[in-house]
Amino acid sequence: MKAQQIIDIIEKHFPLSIQEHWDKCGLQIGDRNQEVHKIMISLNADIQSLEEAIENHCQMLITHHPFLLDQISNIDKDEFMGEFIFKAIENKIVVYSSHTALDKVSMNQWLIEQMDVHHIEVGDHSGITRLATLNQPMKMEEFIDYVQNVYQLEHFKYAGQTDIINRVAICGGSGADFIEEFYGKVDAYLTGDTKYRHAKNASDHHLLLIDIHHHTEKIMVKKLKELLEEEVSVDIITGISPDYYHYR
Repeated sequence: MKAQQIIDIIEKHFPLSIQEHWDKCGLQIGDRNQEVHKIMISLNADIQSLEEAIENHCQMLITHHPFLLDQISNIDKDEFMGEFIFKAIENKIVVYSSHTALDKVSMNQWLIEQMDVHHIEVGDHSGITRLATLNQPMKMEEFIDYVQNVYQLEHFKYAGQTDIINRVAICGGSGADFIEEFYGKVDAYLTGDTKYRHAKNASDHHLLLIDIHHHTEKIMVKKLKELLEEEVSVDIITGISPDYYHYR
């Protein structure tokens, strides 16, 4: 298949028109007419993922986080941006990213569906977050243990206090600033990249805030692979997509 045919399928599900105004979804690097026989899907457009795609003889790398979110001041082969561009072009790798376009359609739908919930709905004005009702209400400590197990969190932090968890909201990645959308609407909010002020907000508004880490978005690697396998006639593999953080 041509790269453009694969791009058309992706954008049928995740249109560029719905991405946030600051985002850089779409083709990052490469030739739209490139023949693609093998795709790798990874969370991040970084050197490690690109080298992994090259080692696995892929012609296309699809990521969630766009390479072009970082501003390009020059194309120096000895620095990250230049090295990535040179390696992609020299190895004929088409790099494509779907970030907030995918977030609005599927990311938080996939994440909230990992829990036993019903009545899933869009949680905020942007269309990114999701909220739902637990099939079985839980005491706060029970719910914290449940979240840790569902999202396989070895280490995490939480703030706020409430007795019973019934309504929950979620935003994978850096969604802490959405917390204001959920005052009085939910009992718990799950997101990543929280700061001290968000913990205070949760405490002030009797809301349980659980930081499930940005890296929880790695769910898109498996889910996007499953989606594309139904519509493209090429091999698809998943990248390692390790967390940048180390925990101790």
